[in-house]
Amino acid sequence: MTQIKPWLKLATGALLATSVAFTASGCTTTDAVSSGDGEKSMTYWSMWTETEPQAEVLKTSLDAFQKDTGIKVNVQWQGRKVLDKVTAGLLSNDVPDLVDQAYDGLGPTLAKTNQLEDLAPVLKESVPGEDGKTVGDVIPAKYFDVLPTYGGDVKTYMVPYTISNVSVFYNKANKVAPDAPKTWDELLDNCKKALAADIACIASDGDATWANSYWFDYLMNRNAGDGSFAKLVEDKTGASFDDPAVLKTAKQIEELIKSGYIIKGYDASKYPEQQNAWASNKALYYLMGSWAPAETGKYAAEGFEYGAFNFPTTTATSSTANDSIAFGFAVPKKAKNTDAAKQFIAYFANKDRMGQISSVANNLSARPDVEAPATLKDVATILAENPTRLPNDGVSGDITDKGFNASFEKLFLGKLTAEQYVKEAKSAMVAYWNAKG
Repeated sequence: MTQIKPWLKLATGALLATSVAFTASGCTTTDAVSSGDGEKSMTYWSMWTETEPQAEVLKTSLDAFQKDTGIKVNVQWQGRKVLDKVTAGLLSNDVPDLVDQAYDGLGPTLAKTNQLEDLAPVLKESVPGEDGKTVGDVIPAKYFDVLPTYGGDVKTYMVPYTISNVSVFYNKANKVAPDAPKTWDELLDNCKKALAADIACIASDGDATWANSYWFDYLMNRNAGDGSFAKLVEDKTGASFDDPAVLKTAKQIEELIKSGYIIKGYDASKYPEQQNAWASNKALYYLMGSWAPAETGKYAAEGFEYGAFNFPTTTATSSTANDSIAFGFAVPKKAKNTDAAKQFIAYFANKDRMGQISSVANNLSARPDVEAPATLKDVATILAENPTRLPNDGVSGDITDKGFNASFEKLFLGKLTAEQYVKEAKSAMVAYWNAKG
């Protein structure tokens, strides 16, 4: 079964909070036009449910696609567990021609076992309605470059249409530290200002280890460079924990805790308690995915102006890479109408069509030339101006859940010193890999 990751639930579900509300039809399968014998057709199984705004955006384009091409489209609004059905269908050759999901759903579930078409040729296809532009021209190459193969043979197994990211959010209208810090030292200076103003510097919920680990992940990247987190947790010998950058990262997190920069009570709080406290101006900063504004909108203080900045640099490296999470289309190899599916991918890449991901669904389009929603303008700038990386360098699943998280949680909750953490985390990762055999 496909595991639905915590961030995936939030990244997709939270969008409803700020999007147009649609009336439920009570139907999970929609035939836009019934197919006749001999007519071209395609089947699309979607990660969205029919009443979500993303579905409305896609319906509009699917209807137009049918009208413009004559290709009939059968849509099933499967929801987040769509890949479970695709996986089951592989055994009976009952798979869709088109499916969508996040990269770390499609990759481990289908690309790893070479069940997806190579979509690199699609990037060379012209975008209908935009003379001279190809799909590869309008969607940045960096979103494809970072895709992990998960051991499969195909690199370009998906084409993104919407992007989420992880940045530090803040209220741009705050009077304590209105200027976004660019360096770690500047962030710490602003934390001192926050405490002097009797507010917390950083909001965090103690039980959200998946989110709190962004602090470690980003600091490792800034202290040791790109790929350093993956190297750390994938080293079966544990020797990578002896890198001084690991202890430095742990000490930086320890400083946040010992200095009282993290909001009081975080260690016993349940998500999203402190997230909401941040939105009500009880903390200066909040490191979270780009779904944060949608999730906190109804809790935001009067005059709250959503802003975001890229995770600060340290003196150790020049890395400014920003976490991105791509959601997009894929085409199963066993599909019967792969050409039609690929044709729709190029069709949807049109600026007006993909632009509705922003204007209707209040999300970030994979096209940087599409105007971002007001609450995500800073996020769009961060993505445009910085290199792209994957959260945890693309490492997920048991490696983090069973190998890394337990020791990190103790560090973040103040139960281990930095030195104790390095020792325990090293032992935990070695034990994890030994158990794997």
